[in-house]
Amino acid sequence: MKVTIENIISIMRVKYSLDISCYEESFLVKTVNYRVAESQCGTIDKYIAFLRSNTYESDLLSDSLNNYYSEFFRNPLTFLMMEQIVFPKLFSEKSSHSEEIRIWSAGCSAGQEPYSLAILADDYRSINQKNVSVRIFATDKSERELQSARKGIYHLRSVQNAKLQYVNKYFSNSGEFYSINANIRDLIDFSLLDLLEESGGAPPASIYGDFDVIMCSNLLFYYKPEIQKRILTRLCNSLVDGGFLITSEAEVGIVKTFRKFKQYAAPAAIFIRQ
Repeated sequence: MKVTIENIISIMRVKYSLDISCYEESFLVKTVNYRVAESQCGTIDKYIAFLRSNTYESDLLSDSLNNYYSEFFRNPLTFLMMEQIVFPKLFSEKSSHSEEIRIWSAGCSAGQEPYSLAILADDYRSINQKNVSVRIFATDKSERELQSARKGIYHLRSVQNAKLQYVNKYFSNSGEFYSINANIRDLIDFSLLDLLEESGGAPPASIYGDFDVIMCSNLLFYYKPEIQKRILTRLCNSLVDGGFLITSEAEVGIVKTFRKFKQYAAPAAIFIRQ
């Protein structure tokens, strides 16, 4: 199968100018097998011929490699630890120095993650009467996903993990669809950014980076170790000293191999830059 995957990588690179070699091999194999079945080619050899002659299939394969699934307050343990540990620390430190809290949602898909962060921060700020401003920068490599995020309209199934008090306070609904309130949308700047760009840094809109929190969740494990390291280096360089990196629980082992981060709130996937 390895030679076959290399053939597919070559076709995507040479014919369609798409580099899929960055993905972890087992994930790449699984995705190709899925496309073989979906395209009804029957065999991998027939699929390779089909891919070589069909531009639309190259788009479908590329899109299948980008998992844009998300939901509000995904990984509930992580958000609980943020509410109980991370935000109390940050709001206390920032209020004493009259500074803002800066957050980057890296790989934000259709916006559920940054909106969850904004809701959590705003709720903590209002309950604890903290006069601290919060700015969230959300990025993704898909303009289509960003357009959905800016609209802030979601089906009921996307908000099912959110507390009822959050749904009542921060959404308006029409039938099965829920819209984010304007005061929460205004906290977030959405922009196009590919984390795999070798020369990249923080989101341009943030000007200088220096984030207190970066959430990059359910993304690292799709890539090869060398790509994981490149992404982690970029995120580390964008954090302030003592800033927090948040991933998914499935990515804890990946981050632990990167010596500049130390797990802060085990078993949650919350790390602090050393």
